Amino acid sequence: MSTTLTYFDFDGSRGLECRLALAVAGVPFKDVRLSRAQWLELKPNTPYGALPILEVDGQKLAQTNAILGYLGRQHGLLPADPWVAAEHEAVMNSVEDLRVKMPGRPDMTDEEKKSAREEFSAGWLNTWGNTLSARIRGPFLEGEAPSVADVKLAVILRAFRSGAYDHIPASRLDAWPKLIALADAVNAHPGVVRYFASR
Repeated sequence: MSTTLTYFDFDGSRGLECRLALAVAGVPFKDVRLSRAQWLELKPNTPYGALPILEVDGQKLAQTNAILGYLGRQHGLLPADPWVAAEHEAVMNSVEDLRVKMPGRPDMTDEEKKSAREEFSAGWLNTWGNTLSARIRGPFLEGEAPSVADVKLAVILRAFRSGAYDHIPASRLDAWPKLIALADAVNAHPGVVRYFASR
């Protein structure tokens, strides 16, 4: 089986979610990394005009959560029970909600962004963190077995911990030790360790 993942040339966001899911699944893949100029040239001929794109034996699949869902079902990285699997898909959708709802329009002043993100952190983000923390059995969502939802959570938490979101300090995650433990468990997975060592 030939597997290729195409995304921008950086280790973050939706592309990293899919790369790490493949790494956790133990699937060898060709890691195609595009510059902005290469992407603009390729974009008109891609599904939905979006990255990442997973290609398996010539078939192409776009949209991150669809890719993660496929990998989860194909490689045992989603629960077998349909209801529990749907709960994991809800978690993945909630990460996308977080990205969309994060304040930070280009026309905002830094002071406006600071105020909006502090309000977001105390409100929507607080509800999100509390909801997810209550769902985690530990160390992963379902206990000892990682899923693609765990991987997606670890990637967004990696962004928070790196200070990627201005005015939301990494210490904000201290309120949710189970989320931190989940991210640490994903980062310690042998497939994830090997992936980053290869970078």
